[in-house]
Amino acid sequence: MPVSICDKWMLPSFGSVKCNIDGAFDNISGANGARYVMRDFTRKAIFCASIVFDVHSAEEAEARAIWKVLKKAVEQHLSHIIIESDAKAVIDQFSAGNFDGDTRTDAIFKDILFFSTKLSACIFSFQPRVCNSVAHELALWAKKNNSTM
Repeated sequence: MPVSICDKWMLPSFGSVKCNIDGAFDNISGANGARYVMRDFTRKAIFCASIVFDVHSAEEAEARAIWKVLKKAVEQHLSHIIIESDAKAVIDQFSAGNFDGDTRTDAIFKDILFFSTKLSACIFSFQPRVCNSVAHELALWAKKNNSTM
């Protein structure tokens, strides 16, 4: 299925679940937050969360949110997942099948690979923040409030 960059959020195809992910990180204070929203092809939000991790970059927060989403997808026996994020480097890396990380991320990247292979289809798609505004605003909320929900 071809993936294109949009200027607004678009429904996933029938039978698929779209997971919008965003991570936020403050380089000075270390405050961080990540958020995901999982919606089905009817626009219904089926799962969502705001999470605070022990991370050292926005990219690491994004990767940890992807890990959470894929873990949830496997637990819920979902089969067709589209993961959208505005973290282009992370999405490009996973789309290319490269799941090697540094000392902080290697284990989480390997888990992402493991979970993604348990699904019938797992697409990693870069989308600009404008297509991901709900997840972005909630990630900022988690960072500001240092709270998981």
